[in-house]
Amino acid sequence: MHPLERAPRPEAAREMLHRSPSPMSRARSAVIKPRGPALREARESPRRPPCPTMVDRPTARLARRELLTGAGALSFAALLPGRAAAGPFRAGPATLAAARPVLRSVCPLAVEQVAGPYYLDLDLLKQDITEGKPGLSLTLIFQVVDAATCAPRPGAVVDVWHDDALGVYSGFADQGTLGQTFLRGIQVSNGDGLVFFQTIYPGWYPLRTAHIHVKVRPDETSEATTQVYFDDALSDAVYHLVAPYAQHGPKPTTNAADPYYTPAMKLAWMPNPNGSLSLWAGMILGL
Repeated sequence: MHPLERAPRPEAAREMLHRSPSPMSRARSAVIKPRGPALREARESPRRPPCPTMVDRPTARLARRELLTGAGALSFAALLPGRAAAGPFRAGPATLAAARPVLRSVCPLAVEQVAGPYYLDLDLLKQDITEGKPGLSLTLIFQVVDAATCAPRPGAVVDVWHDDALGVYSGFADQGTLGQTFLRGIQVSNGDGLVFFQTIYPGWYPLRTAHIHVKVRPDETSEATTQVYFDDALSDAVYHLVAPYAQHGPKPTTNAADPYYTPAMKLAWMPNPNGSLSLWAGMILGL
């Protein structure tokens, strides 16, 4: 067996849940075409006033103990097959305060990366993008800010897309998914510059590590495209212990071996502090 294909030891998988990750660094802008009416309507709709408990300016790095507040209550054994479902995500003040560990960087710039071959410009305005796809429930949390001032950027359109647990993208004939739209969607940032997506942990496919594509349009004339990544140890544990990932096997490509991987774009993550058997992951996107 190739050394990259070795499954993680069970004890390593459990220990891995007590590690704290980190977020990002650098971006560019490019001219884009005007967006559709659905986006315009979402941008112009009334926005929630800024939440005083949310991180919207530089803050000191959180203590490791604070990050692990919810982690000790959730062993990886709890994330076994059939236990991945999580309820609808509600972004109240208490929830946003609990999300601080995945938004703890200070005004980083988003690293510009390629969109890849599976982008579709669909304007699918939805928070839950799973469309019934099985997998480990994952709440993605992004805060869009001005990299120069650290001020939140309301009204930014954030578009995400990624593969399913078996490494398949929706919407393409070569994937056998033409006409399908699972694991794709957009959200418009609120008064705190925040967006939330309910999805599943991404799978893997040859030559790529676990990743999610993100395109941010802060206004009608510019965009930044990037990809975000996960800890290798976390991915190894998910692919070894959780269905249906386990049937696909361990990923052969580590982060370091992925030609597009950028350490600055690795997501911070934590077990869901609300007790659901799921993960939260996110970062601040500075533009």
